Amino acid sequence: MSVRKFKIKIDGKLFEAEVEELTEGAPAAGENKKEAQKPAAASYVPSKPTFSGSEKSVTSPMPGKIIAVKCTQGQAVKRGDVLIILEAMKMEQEIKAKVDGTIAEIKVTAGKAVQKDEELIVIS
Repeated sequence: MSVRKFKIKIDGKLFEAEVEELTEGAPAAGENKKEAQKPAAASYVPSKPTFSGSEKSVTSPMPGKIIAVKCTQGQAVKRGDVLIILEAMKMEQEIKAKVDGTIAEIKVTAGKAVQKDEELIVIS
């Protein structure tokens, strides 16, 4: 088993990673089987709205569950207005409008599980 080095660019930041190839079920050098089975801790960076023409897309900053939708289609919103409450990592996160506009489309409902960068709302 050999260790290979890679450079990874995430959100404009450059990271260096060392990767060791494993055979299925075998722990990495210096690890026992229990440590090898633990999932790595994730760090999340809130995503920015994406823009396409005159519409702005509000996306989920991390995987989670929609607790509440605090807006309605056709509603005028201002930057900073709370649009959605997202439960992630046992905490409630407020998803706020990043721009002024009108809610063109709501793509989620309360109780829906969402993934990171999934489109939640379109503002026009």
